[in-house]
Amino acid sequence: MSAIIGKGERTALKILEEIYGNSVEYKTQVRFKDLISYEFYEEGLSERQKKETVDIVIYNGFNPVCIRVQGGDHTGILKSERDTVQKKMLEWSNCTVVDIWFHDCPVLFKEKLNDESRKEVKESLKFSNL
Repeated sequence: MSAIIGKGERTALKILEEIYGNSVEYKTQVRFKDLISYEFYEEGLSERQKKETVDIVIYNGFNPVCIRVQGGDHTGILKSERDTVQKKMLEWSNCTVVDIWFHDCPVLFKEKLNDESRKEVKESLKFSNL
């Protein structure tokens, strides 16, 4: 498992492990280019896209679930546009994308592992098909 980089990721991973236990495989900081379909390579990826990572990926035997822990720096115009492109490319590559937003999960982003942060993550996951 790779290093966890951003705020909220470590606690989010602990909560996911509590929820799903050993029934799935967890990886952190998975390269974006390793998750997308080959057809996107033929069209070419930008240098930035080649370096991008997805915070947490859950492999459950079907399509990967990409968990993106989105801090306040993801609200700007440029970064939010890049996030939209990344999300669409992942979805077109049969990945499920779940965004855990700082404004929806304030306790999680304080790295607090408690009932409230668990509730925040579960709420973010409710449409993920896991």
